[in-house]
Amino acid sequence: MTISTTGVITLTTDFGRREPYAGIMKGVMISACPPARIVDLTHDIAAGQVGAAGFWLGQAWRWFPGGTVHVAVVDPGVGTDREILCIEARDHCFLSPDNGLAAELLRHLDDATARSVAPATFAAIGARPASNTFHGRDLFAPLAAALASGQVLPEAVGPEKETLTPSPIGRPTDQGPDLVGEIVVADRYGNLISNLPAASLAGRTVPRIRLLDHSLEVSRTYADTPEGTLLALVNSMDYIEVAVNGGSAERALDAPPGTPVRLVPG
Repeated sequence: MTISTTGVITLTTDFGRREPYAGIMKGVMISACPPARIVDLTHDIAAGQVGAAGFWLGQAWRWFPGGTVHVAVVDPGVGTDREILCIEARDHCFLSPDNGLAAELLRHLDDATARSVAPATFAAIGARPASNTFHGRDLFAPLAAALASGQVLPEAVGPEKETLTPSPIGRPTDQGPDLVGEIVVADRYGNLISNLPAASLAGRTVPRIRLLDHSLEVSRTYADTPEGTLLALVNSMDYIEVAVNGGSAERALDAPPGTPVRLVPG
């Protein structure tokens, strides 16, 4: 499978905005591929949270045109022997460390092929000798530029890899009549997003969401409950989240990522 080339590159990192790390990556990519159009998906992934990075990229990629190269650098194992992966799916290309991020991403793709990027590939595109702390600059950025320009084809980067480091985010499980998932991330509004898909509501009469000691009906909108009230609803990504109308469920509850969430019969 060969992707088209559009010159569009997205960036997902935990670099934040204070230091110039993300900007340096952009400089490397533009130097190697001047027509590149670089989109910041986010640089505010919590430090080292590979599952959250895979989840957010898994929601975002489908809104970009075919031929986009997506670069995800949340890489607490930078400098170790963890591999760098190149994944193809539906005319998109994804670069990620093999640290759980890619495995989470793959849950949100279909018909995907993952390859381990061979050292010879970096040599062939003229990548600089890699530092032990900034592979985003030294390896990911030049490879993204080479892919976006068509200098390198995804199928030529290295051998296929079928077994990846598992995602730190679990899958929902059936426990009797309940479906048990977990909180994955909190967004900037303090909405607690779970891994329970909207489709899991089908066939359940008046289902409720249980988080900690709260039992919540599933509302249609935030405004369906009084201001300041805790609620559950299906968000724009078709996952169930817990929110506070006009407030922050993250501040109201002690429910960090990994906290169990139950979908129960009404």
